[in-house]
Amino acid sequence: MPEPTTLPAPSLLIAVTGGPGSSKTRLLAELAAAQISAGQRVEGVLAVAGQRQAPDVGANEYWLRLIGTEQELSWAVRDESLVPPYYFEPETEKKLRLWADRLRAAPPTPLLVLDEFSKFEAKRKGLMPLWPTLVAAGPHIVVIAVRQGLVASIEEVIGRRFDLCISATDPDALAQLERACEDFGEWTRLGLFGGAAGGLEMTVGSALHAAKIPLRGLAMSSLQAGMMVFAGSGLSQPGRVVWVPFISGGLKALSPAGNRVRPMIAIVMQGLLFGTSVQAFGWNFFALGLGGALIGVWAALQGFFLQYLMLGGEMMRAYDTVMLWLADKWHITAPGLPWLVGGWAALHALVAASVTVTAWRLKSPPAALHNIIARENIPSAASTGPTRTGWRRLREFGHWQFWLPLLVVATILAVGGSTWETLAWMVLRFVAAGCVLMAVVSLLRPARWAEQLRKRGWWGPAVAFSGAMRRNRSGK
Repeated sequence: MPEPTTLPAPSLLIAVTGGPGSSKTRLLAELAAAQISAGQRVEGVLAVAGQRQAPDVGANEYWLRLIGTEQELSWAVRDESLVPPYYFEPETEKKLRLWADRLRAAPPTPLLVLDEFSKFEAKRKGLMPLWPTLVAAGPHIVVIAVRQGLVASIEEVIGRRFDLCISATDPDALAQLERACEDFGEWTRLGLFGGAAGGLEMTVGSALHAAKIPLRGLAMSSLQAGMMVFAGSGLSQPGRVVWVPFISGGLKALSPAGNRVRPMIAIVMQGLLFGTSVQAFGWNFFALGLGGALIGVWAALQGFFLQYLMLGGEMMRAYDTVMLWLADKWHITAPGLPWLVGGWAALHALVAASVTVTAWRLKSPPAALHNIIARENIPSAASTGPTRTGWRRLREFGHWQFWLPLLVVATILAVGGSTWETLAWMVLRFVAAGCVLMAVVSLLRPARWAEQLRKRGWWGPAVAFSGAMRRNRSGK
C-alpha cells in the first residue's frame, strides 16, 4: 500500500507566508519555544540563512537545525550553474530521512514546524520527499513556512488546502499562531466529548429505549446537558459547546438502531437551546440553569411539537373528543391539555436544570463517565455491518412507532364522526411532514459536514467532527 501523502482530516495545517527575509524562520522558532515552555512536545526543522546578495533573493547558503538540538546541518549551497540555483547536501538528506523515520516510529507529535517550502518543494524537491513519512507520523498541528506566492502550488503538491494562512509581517502573527494552537486543543476536546456523548446515545440510550424505561428521554437529555457543561468548562469561548450535540447527533445517524427522527432532532435542538442561553448570558449559574431547563422543556415537548407538525389541529380535536367521551361515559374530568403539557414540561425542566447545575459545580465528570471519555469508548458504526443511508431513512416508515400516533388519532376522529376526506388529508399531511423531517435529518452526516466546514474556513468544528468520526470508525 502506498504511503499517505496528505494529512488526516483531524489535523490542523497552517502556512506562515512571506518573502525572503520576512522573519518566517524567527516566527516559527518563537512559536516552537513558546510551546516547549508550555510543556508541549515540538518537532521540526528550522532553516538558518547565510548572507543574501539582495533583500529579496535567497541566501548564499542554508543550514538546517533540528528543533531541540544545537546541531546545524549544511543543507543547500547556492550554485548559479544549476536551475534552481542550489546544490543540496546528500549527507544531510540521509540524516533528515533518519529523523523522519524516528518521528514516524514515535507517538504523534502535537506540533511539527517545517521551514521552508519554496520553489523546490513545489517541484517535489527539497524537503518534499520527507512529506509522506512526516504525514504517516500523524502530527496534530503542522506549521509550514511558505514562500510568498507559492501557497496554491504547495497545496497542490501536498494534496490539501491550508486551514490558516498567516503573513509573517503581521504584527500579531505569533499571537495568531499561539491562539490557533490553543483553539486546536479546545476543538479536539469538544470532538472528544461530542464523540463520547454520541457513544452514550448509541449504548445507554439504545438500552433504555429497548427496555422501555419510563422517562428515558428525560434521563438522556439530562445526561447530554451534563456532557455539555463538562465540555464547556474552561473554554475560551463557551458558546462553542453547541457543537457537542451536533457531533453526537451526527454519530447517532451512523448507528443502525439510531437513525430515528425524534432522537436526532432532540439532540440538535438541545445544543441550540443550551448554546443560545450560554451565548446570551455567559458561563454562569443562571445561564447554565436556564440552558438545562430549556433542554428539559424540549425533552418533554418535542413529541408534542413533532406530532402537531405532522397531524396539525386534528391532534387537538382527538384529545378533546376523548376528554368529552370520558366525561360523558365515566364522569371523569381530566385537566385541559395546556395544563397537562405545562406540568409535564415543568417536571422535565426542574430535573434537567438540577443536573446541569450539579455538573457545573462538579466541574469535571464523575469517575465512571470520565473513564468512558478518556478511553474514547465510542462504538463503531462500521462494525455493525454495511449502511445504506437512503434505505435506512426509508426504513423509518416501517417502524410501528412512526405510524402509531396517526392510527390513534385517525381512529378517534373516525369514531367521532370525521369525514373520510378529512382523514385522507390528515394522512397526506402526516406522510409529507415525515418526509421533510427525514430529509432534514439526512443532513446530519458529520463526514460531509467536516469537509464542508473546512472548505469554508471553519477549521475548528471540522477538527471536532472529523476527530470524532475517526475514533468512531476505528472503534477507539
